[in-house]
Parts: sequence; structure tokens; C-alpha cells
Amino acid sequence: MSILTYYTGRMLKNILLGLLDYGNMTGYELKQTIDSSTGHFWHAHHSQIYTTLRQMEKDGLVTSVFAQKDDALKRRVYTLTEQGKNELTNWLDTPMEEVQPLKEEFLVRIFFSGKRDPQKVLDELALQKRIHQGTLNGYENLKKCMPYHDHPKADHMQDQQKYWNLTLEMGLLYEKMYLEWLDIAVQTVQTE
Repeated sequence: MSILTYYTGRMLKNILLGLLDYGNMTGYELKQTIDSSTGHFWHAHHSQIYTTLRQMEKDGLVTSVFAQKDDALKRRVYTLTEQGKNELTNWLDTPMEEVQPLKEEFLVRIFFSGKRDPQKVLDELALQKRIHQGTLNGYENLKKCMPYHDHPKADHMQDQQKYWNLTLEMGLLYEKMYLEWLDIAVQTVQTE
């Protein structure tokens, strides 16, 4: 197993522990919650979530039971164990002492673009600008909605709200910085 695979799996486990600390959820509910929260900065596929949940259950971090809903479908509902709560607390209380490496495929493409047709690079930069502007617009809309957002599985989440807002603020600043960098990149390519 590569170090990246190990790190990615470990982070997903921590995310799942954190979300289950809010309340019991099915794998589907966890995926929906990730997509609308941590998925903005740490994406996970259904298959990764279910594989990680199975391993977490083997490790004693969660338990699961089948619950039947009104539509007669049985759904596996996951619950955080005391061991899982301790693991989450230990992870949160352990300081991060190094900068996490950035993985940005677009920057790799730009790095190797010296022999490309400059117009193709400019077209790609323009596309990235539209994409990042759309993401920024989405974050700005989310910021307007955040005061009214509450996690459906949690009773009292006011203490979490300010931390959710901090991650959203980072997203806003990142997209603004990225758009500024794209303007610099366009100017640089145009002067070739």
C-alpha cells in the first residue's frame, strides 16, 4: 500500500468518525453529508466510504444494525463506539506539524506546457477561470445559507457552526487567490 493510499484512507476514517460523532447515519447519509460539507475539500466515493466503514467496524470504531424504513428497505445504520470517540479525540488533539502536500493536476499540466500552442494554454486557462468563478459563486451562496444550516442528525450544533464557517472562509479565499493566479497566468502566456 502506498503512503498516499494509507493517508487518504486514514483521512476518510477520521471524517467518518467526525460525522458519526454528530449522530447515527447510514452509508448513504454519510455520503450525502460528505458531499455537502467536507467534500468541498476532501472528496470520497461511495465505494471508499463503505469499504472504510466495514474496516472501522472490524476495528471496533463503529457498530452497525439494520433498520427498516417506511419504504420497507433495510438500511445499515452506523453508530460510533467509545473506542471510535477516543480515536476521534486523539486525532483532533494531535497537532499537525507539517504542511500537507498539494495535489493539483492542472498545475502539473501547466508545468509541462512549455511546448504547447499558447492559444491552447490560454483556452484552458479561460476554462479554469470559468470553473473557479463558478466554485467561488457557489461558496458565496453557501455563505449566505450557512446561518440557517443545521446538520439533520444533530440536536445542538451551534458550537460547530463557527468551525464550519472557518472551512468555508478558507474555500472562499482559496478560490479568490486561484482566480488572481489565473489572471497572472493569462498575462504571462500572452506575453510569449
